[in-house]
Amino acid sequence: MTDMYTIVKRAKVDPEMLMELIKLFEPKVNKLMNRTNPNDRTDLSQELKIMLIESAYQYDLESIPGFWEFKDKYTS
Repeated sequence: MTDMYTIVKRAKVDPEMLMELIKLFEPKVNKLMNRTNPNDRTDLSQELKIMLIESAYQYDLESIPGFWEFKDKYTS
């Protein structure tokens, strides 16, 4: 299996990899949908997938923080 960094990097230019990214998160999305109103599940699932796609396109892979920057950001 390919790591998340590679999937997101390739998903930015390859629609097939974007589908792989969505498939990767689909079990989690489906699990979350079980906690919602059955009438809202389809719309919410679609919105979560749209947010995932937008996040993949907007994520700057070149500015990934190192361990210490990450630690400082979340322990301050």
